[in-house]
Amino acid sequence: MNRNSIRLCLLTLALTASPAFAADFSRDAIPGKWIAPLVPENLPPLKYPAYFTDFDKAKQQVWTGRYKLALQNLYSIKPTDKGTDPASYASQKAEALIAVGREDEALTVLSAPAVADALQVQLDRAVLLAQMGKTRDGIALLKEILKAHPDSIRAHYELGRWSETMDDFATAKEAYEWFVAPPQDYLMQWQLKGERLFTRAEDATSVGLALDRWATLNDKYELIPDLHQTILDFFVKSYDVIDRAYWPAHVASARYYLSHDDSANAQQELQAALRQNPNSIDALDLMGEIAVNHFDFNTADAVVDAIRAENPQSIVAELVETRNLLRQREPKEAAIVIKRVLARQPDLIEARGLLAATEALQLHDEATKKLLADVDRIAPTDAGAYLEVAEQLAAMRQYPRAAAMYQIAITRAPWWSNARNGLGLLYTQSGDEDMARVTLDAAHKIDPFDVETTNYLRLLDDMKAFAHKESAHFIVVYDAKKDPMIGEYFNDYMESVYAEVTSEYRTEPAQKTIIEVFPTHDAFSVRTTGSPWIGTVGASTGRVIALVTPRSGENTQGAFNWAQVLRHEFTHTVTLAATDNRISHWMTEGLAVYEEHSGLQWAWVPMMYHAVTKNELFDMDELTWMFVRPKKPSDRQMAYAESYWVCTYIENKYGHEAILKMLAEFKKGGLQEDVFPKILGRTQDEFFSDFKAWCAKQVAGWGYDKASQATYDQLVDEGETLIGSKDYVGAAAVWEQIAKLRPMDEMPHKKLAGLYLSPQVNQPAKAIEHLKVLHLLDVRNNRYAKRVSRLYRDIGDYHNAEAWGLQAVYIDPYDMDAHQILLAACEKAGDKAGEQREQRVIPELQAWMDARKK
Repeated sequence: MNRNSIRLCLLTLALTASPAFAADFSRDAIPGKWIAPLVPENLPPLKYPAYFTDFDKAKQQVWTGRYKLALQNLYSIKPTDKGTDPASYASQKAEALIAVGREDEALTVLSAPAVADALQVQLDRAVLLAQMGKTRDGIALLKEILKAHPDSIRAHYELGRWSETMDDFATAKEAYEWFVAPPQDYLMQWQLKGERLFTRAEDATSVGLALDRWATLNDKYELIPDLHQTILDFFVKSYDVIDRAYWPAHVASARYYLSHDDSANAQQELQAALRQNPNSIDALDLMGEIAVNHFDFNTADAVVDAIRAENPQSIVAELVETRNLLRQREPKEAAIVIKRVLARQPDLIEARGLLAATEALQLHDEATKKLLADVDRIAPTDAGAYLEVAEQLAAMRQYPRAAAMYQIAITRAPWWSNARNGLGLLYTQSGDEDMARVTLDAAHKIDPFDVETTNYLRLLDDMKAFAHKESAHFIVVYDAKKDPMIGEYFNDYMESVYAEVTSEYRTEPAQKTIIEVFPTHDAFSVRTTGSPWIGTVGASTGRVIALVTPRSGENTQGAFNWAQVLRHEFTHTVTLAATDNRISHWMTEGLAVYEEHSGLQWAWVPMMYHAVTKNELFDMDELTWMFVRPKKPSDRQMAYAESYWVCTYIENKYGHEAILKMLAEFKKGGLQEDVFPKILGRTQDEFFSDFKAWCAKQVAGWGYDKASQATYDQLVDEGETLIGSKDYVGAAAVWEQIAKLRPMDEMPHKKLAGLYLSPQVNQPAKAIEHLKVLHLLDVRNNRYAKRVSRLYRDIGDYHNAEAWGLQAVYIDPYDMDAHQILLAACEKAGDKAGEQREQRVIPELQAWMDARKK
């Protein structure tokens, strides 16, 4: 059976962060240091007890991953030497040969007549045959072993394990059933004797692995509540009590944790295993799986390199690399790698599924269908290949296509929680939460201990009590008790921008857009990713937009300009709809920032100036992945800024029609490297060269060059001196010069706003200009909007006073002062509807505030 499914939700996360908040709340794609640094190839020498024979030393070298050194020593030892057991010698030599990629030699060693009948050698030979693609031969040998050794724990487990890979679930179930059948019934005996039941950690670990598969295939986790912890105990007691040096139990425990979506504990177990054997192929394989799942492409590459350092032809390394390339949306390169595997093992179902996934990622439906048909001919009941394809389609938000593949996987392997989890999460992303509930409930019954599934189900339970407010194009879902202001403003604002955004891209979503507002940041994070750690406040997965409540409180992110964030996220919804969810990531983010109509944020200015002047802009291939897996903390912010500039550049140079034509090509499944020359007449490299030249012109007038800096410093000194002497008129003139010299600097606007509001200068109209600029780029503070509203009121412009009072409410809907300002402006402007709304809202807000105090 295939490895654990790669979860769809994390790539969807790549669309979510509103750039105004990424700097404040961004975290690595992996929460904490989940991936330990790879151990260098040159391992420190081992220290041996004085009584060790040469064979003892060779065994220790194999056990700790010094495979090449072990082989050198084993070739100098004879199997018949004193203190050397021939069967053990053959097993050790074969293990080292397998680790360095010399499987054929290993098979010869394990087939030598002098040792071929030894139980350990027979087991090793059976597993090697299966690993080499001769699975039927391996299974046949395991059955022969069990005739002669019916009590062999490892033989029963390996028979079940390899029968599963051949979709022979009847044989697998029978093999696993042995572990709970009398007289051995290890599950019952463990309750009575615990770790005293076994003298060998290998036996306890094998039993734990077998019991997990027995429970999974027979839906036992739901029926036996403490089974999860009991099985985990088999692994923990193996390495903690029976044999503290038995690192394979750490690997087994890691695999078990990963099967329940608990990557944090899995990584800790892998660290423990790799400390004892840095070259463990199984530990490195799981390490690569975690890295790929969390978009840590560099670590995945390092895993591949580490495996190939020992075995240049490793199929495991090829599979990790294939998945890593698929995760990076490089299906053509992934196909090259996986075809190398199929050339060696043409019947390897996992490889065929991955090849089908490369075609699915390119939306080559017919090619995908043909490859899946090939899988069906080899294994008519296989579910793994369909799951591989489903995961890739889900990662591209191809919801109906992915759902169809998930359904086939579920039908073929109804005991599999992976496919149900994937489908359930898919339904949450597409807004089909009733279907999500049914599907995730079914997954939870199969595996009640899956972390993400449990998180989602708890959240869905909470959401049953949420209020729903529906308008022409939107459904807003929120906690009316904790967030009563949401229903008063969100629908009206979104309807006010609907026509503008949709007409910009000539696309209207086929269904009403769902906006879900969560009262805590943890709930929002779970809704978006299944885990409470995402570092942003807004997310779009297509039809569904999720948002953290825009208020201060425990486990929130404080007030923020929710209107700007929602406009950003709705632009994602529209551009995804315009391209059938096939738009390049940088483009959907760039257009979303462009639609905010706010320009470069203050924090982006020095960052972009440095990137342009130091030639450190991301190229078009790097740009997308800086959102997903930034190399340093500022990379994600820079990706937003640069994507915004790329879209601005295309708009300015090629016109808006070029943007629309690019979207149309993406909808057809066009790849980025083909769309650029077709629509813009420039290859990606040529475009990027032109773009860099344009960027250089943009920053040239920002006043950060050496000569401008000297003038700036001089003018600032002069302006501050004039302020100190209370010559505000003169100071305003100087600060106007500074604003022209340094147009992307926040400070001159602050100074000028204050100077124009001083009694000596008293030019409120000019103050308003600078306050508007400050408001536009400060998404957390409504003080500028409130001041602008009051200034408009004072000069008798009541309609603008109302508009800016509303802007203040958009940043902090729980600010009573902002509502009082807005009410007064509505009264003066004669807006009866607005006046009535605020007269209704203010008492409601006061009651909410009083309740919070209590």
